[in-house]
Amino acid sequence: MLTKSQFLKIIASDLAYEQNMVYAIDENGREHLMKNFADTLANKNTNSIKIERMEAYNSEIFSYCLELEDMYDHNGPITCHLFYAEKNAHSFKKHTDPDNVVIYCCEGMKTIAMEGHTMGGEPVFTLKEGATLHIPANTPHQAFNEHEALTLSFGLEKFIEDKMNSVLVSIS
Repeated sequence: MLTKSQFLKIIASDLAYEQNMVYAIDENGREHLMKNFADTLANKNTNSIKIERMEAYNSEIFSYCLELEDMYDHNGPITCHLFYAEKNAHSFKKHTDPDNVVIYCCEGMKTIAMEGHTMGGEPVFTLKEGATLHIPANTPHQAFNEHEALTLSFGLEKFIEDKMNSVLVSIS
């Protein structure tokens, strides 16, 4: 669906920085906006690189979003972020997402630990090229970069209005 050479083309593009799309994830799991290609290159060996709004990048990714919409009977926006990580690069700490997420491995291998879900007795999944993993909303999970990997993370999001309504209900 996407290749490392396409990733390199994106991070070399001024447009990606003008649109504030490129971030590095540090050793504490925090995101830092990258302002230019030189900053991104300086961070790519130790930090994961995240590029937001990939659903607007090309028709293949956009079409996959539509497939996910049908596959998961989803009504709402679907966003896509690209993650590139060299072996042992930093990543997010254990966290949850308020929406369902589907991870697609484009190249390499990505290891993901997910609470409450097991495969072969272990709550750890290793995604190889072409594999996907569905992470249900609010499920604690963490990615580990034991290998170089290029992955896409599709967020099956609720409309903001619906998210706001659920927060208001929980407050009252």
